[in-house]
Amino acid sequence: MRYVLAHDVGTTGNKATLYDEEGALAGSTFVAYGTVFPRTGWVEQNPDDWWRSLCTSTHDLLHQTSVAASDIACVAFSGQMMGAVAVDAQARPLRNAIIWADQRAVSQIDRVAEHCSPHDVYAITGHRLSPSYSAAKMLWLKDMEPQTYSQTFKFLQAKDFLAAKLTGMYATDPSDASGTNLYDLKQGVWSNPLVEAFGIERD
Repeated sequence: MRYVLAHDVGTTGNKATLYDEEGALAGSTFVAYGTVFPRTGWVEQNPDDWWRSLCTSTHDLLHQTSVAASDIACVAFSGQMMGAVAVDAQARPLRNAIIWADQRAVSQIDRVAEHCSPHDVYAITGHRLSPSYSAAKMLWLKDMEPQTYSQTFKFLQAKDFLAAKLTGMYATDPSDASGTNLYDLKQGVWSNPLVEAFGIERD
């Protein structure tokens, strides 16, 4: 029997589940992690806590179900969106992740709105121009923590950070990409006008 291991990297913790090849639930577990609020409107989490939750929950599930690691056919992820996880080329986080609930980048959004119509942003991305989305958080880091920004190899979402740690591959999906304020939903690519408007390096 082969199994699918699924991790849902939520805001309060990681729910891990194991399904057999017929789709039957073999087991589940939950590992919590903390959130920090450095200032009013600032909301962060430590990506290493997500990684520890993945390792702990995987170990617990395999022990709980007596499933051998060699019987895991694939690992699947879902998780919180609209964050900004700055990592180096080895997928090591350079600082805490700025998560979806963070609202610190209001002035960055106001500046972008002077050069890019909010109507156009909505037409391209399907989302309003907002500090909730990843691009504003990237721009805040560029403005306020230029050393961190200059050391950043990639900005990732929560689930994509864990996938990069496991595989060395840096990738996302259209759903998470759409929550960045940088993704052209119709073309299925990063939007050059929006990347330029935010002043984020395309790489």
